[in-house]
Amino acid sequence: MTAPAQSTAWEAYRVVTDGLLPALRGGAVDSGAVRSQLGAVAARIERYSPLWGEHGPMLLAALRCAMGLYRAGDRDELTVLAHAMGDRLYLLSASPGRRRHPSDEPAPP
Repeated sequence: MTAPAQSTAWEAYRVVTDGLLPALRGGAVDSGAVRSQLGAVAARIERYSPLWGEHGPMLLAALRCAMGLYRAGDRDELTVLAHAMGDRLYLLSASPGRRRHPSDEPAPP
């Protein structure tokens, strides 16, 4: 993976984890905030997916599903899918020697 591909994946990952997921987690979800954050994720995936090789089309398909879940009002499934998209984006952004998400690291002894 090239440095531009990694940095754009990191940028998209941060929008998912710092924007979309927090907007989905609130008790009373602000539909406008979710729509805005989902739009920000969409803009990045649509723009940068060509840099991500075979992962680009998969993320575009996931994005289409996410938009359908948003329109259907299925917050729970949208949250699950957003987590999966974030995990994939994290892996794309990671250097070749680091393939695990920090939350997947084993606990220290």
